[in-house]
Amino acid sequence: MNLMTQQQYTPVKVMIFGHKEFSQLVSSVIPEFADKAQFKIIDAIVGSAAEIQQHIDRFNPDVVVSGGVNASYLDSMLDIPVASLDVTESDIIEAVTRAAQVSRKIVLFNFKRKSAVIPLLESSLNIHIQEVLYTRPDEARESFHIVSTQKDIAIVGASLVCGLAAQNNVLSFMFYSAESCRNTLRHAIDMGRTNRASKTEYALTNWLLKQSRTPIIMTDANGESVTLNEAARQELDLSLDFEIDLAELIHPEDADRPTDGECQINGNEWWFHQDKVDAQNQTMHVYQLYRKKTDAKPADKTLHHNHQLTFQSSSLDQVMKQVNSFSTSPSNVLINGESGTGKELVARAIHNASPYAKGKFVALNCSAIPTELFEGELFGHRDGAFTGSKRGGRKGLIEEAQNGVLFLDEISELAMDQQAKLLRFLQERHYRPLGSNEEKPVVLKLVAASNKSLKSLVEKGLFREDLFFRLNVFNIHIPPLRMRPEDILCIAQNKLQMFLNTYQLNIGVDDILAQIKTALTNYSWPGNVRELENVLERIVACLHMDKDLANLETALRQIAPELFVEARLDGAQGLVRSKELELVADAMNKFAGDKQKAAEYLGMSQTTLWRRLKRIHKN
Repeated sequence: MNLMTQQQYTPVKVMIFGHKEFSQLVSSVIPEFADKAQFKIIDAIVGSAAEIQQHIDRFNPDVVVSGGVNASYLDSMLDIPVASLDVTESDIIEAVTRAAQVSRKIVLFNFKRKSAVIPLLESSLNIHIQEVLYTRPDEARESFHIVSTQKDIAIVGASLVCGLAAQNNVLSFMFYSAESCRNTLRHAIDMGRTNRASKTEYALTNWLLKQSRTPIIMTDANGESVTLNEAARQELDLSLDFEIDLAELIHPEDADRPTDGECQINGNEWWFHQDKVDAQNQTMHVYQLYRKKTDAKPADKTLHHNHQLTFQSSSLDQVMKQVNSFSTSPSNVLINGESGTGKELVARAIHNASPYAKGKFVALNCSAIPTELFEGELFGHRDGAFTGSKRGGRKGLIEEAQNGVLFLDEISELAMDQQAKLLRFLQERHYRPLGSNEEKPVVLKLVAASNKSLKSLVEKGLFREDLFFRLNVFNIHIPPLRMRPEDILCIAQNKLQMFLNTYQLNIGVDDILAQIKTALTNYSWPGNVRELENVLERIVACLHMDKDLANLETALRQIAPELFVEARLDGAQGLVRSKELELVADAMNKFAGDKQKAAEYLGMSQTTLWRRLKRIHKN
């Protein structure tokens, strides 16, 4: 069952704007479509944009119906489809014929185009017809006030003009028919279904490409057109400009494409599952990847269970003083810092030092949850609150964090409606599970984190100012690793020991650091501690295969070439990159285009060399 078919089982929501006569006419045919759509009629002439938006916000329609200039105006200001109830020549003949029974002077208001039947009507009905064309509401209003001063006239036109006529006690006849209403409603329902399906497909696509935590690679049958989702770029360490050779990446020894198997990518072992998808007469291969678990039993302290900050810098010492000071209060704390600086570790330190330490530490990544699931995730839901909801209901994260700490990471990514729901909870300290009428109190400490400036987002209108003030009671800023280089080696020492325990290697940490400390301290670490962890794990994985430390420096150029081409130059990274590309070009000339020899000469992998060559070609 495709998405469009699924949408047909839920009636679409149709909002109708028009004057009283227009509304009455549409109302007369709506019962015929009662099983296909839900309708809401706004019986008024279209007013200001703010007034219209209020109606839209309350009903949340899938499509809007109106006529003539009203439809044109609504279509220009709304981001949902608008179905126009257009007049036909038959409609004009019928309306003018009715008007001729009460007046010999007819003023016909037509939207944009002239009617071809006017001469015939004047001759057959022995009347005079003055046709007025307009393209905007203000033109229609101005022309009406001019002609309305004439005596003994009858107005024929759309709902806007007929509404003005009614307000000024002028006879009017609307030229829409029941049949044209039926045709428009049929068209509107189809438009609404398409719009709803499109929004659903967009939400699903957005989730798969940006928010899913499962790495996904999609390629055509020839492996030439490759798409990566955000998780694949992050987890597999593949850049946007990296042209993937899928045969080497996933199944280097298989002539065909197995649906399930194992592969190694950047030193990590993965399971993969492949599906075929037909898209626009083209077969696409979709790979989902799942990291394999190591057979080695982890030590007591692994990367995932060690929540202690390691530092020597005075700047981190000041951060810990703030942690100890702010932890004693029940007030909210906002943590700012670049990605990978350790914001969650600081949040856990607040939890451990607070009166809420006996309660749970509950974390939510705000960028990883779709808008439509946010409320249920945060507040929970009762049994049967919505289709597909868990039998027996489900606790929300707020309830899980009772008497503990609720940590909201990447809070800058919340949509505006999510922000409003969170603000209400922070103000009331009560929450209501989906499907429940009962407000529940909660006692917890809230800690939020962002790698973006919320103040700047407030100024741009992307974040609620009242929510910012609620969150920013206490503020902690974590400086990036490049601003505290004295922390690099002590962090490296701690992380190396954990990785050595994980890989069960009996090698001294100091012996490893002696070989790599110069490279570590000369690098700017744009990915901060998270990037440092990745490099250190690569190093230990390399030592797991070759334990000879004498080969480590050479191996380091292969497994972490970025350490040697992006030295910390205080803002001169563009110069470094330019020089790097120059060296790559010289090496390719030196070895007559032999990529293997050029890569060996530069001390980098062929994959890294390929990335650099692509950058040269773009420049």
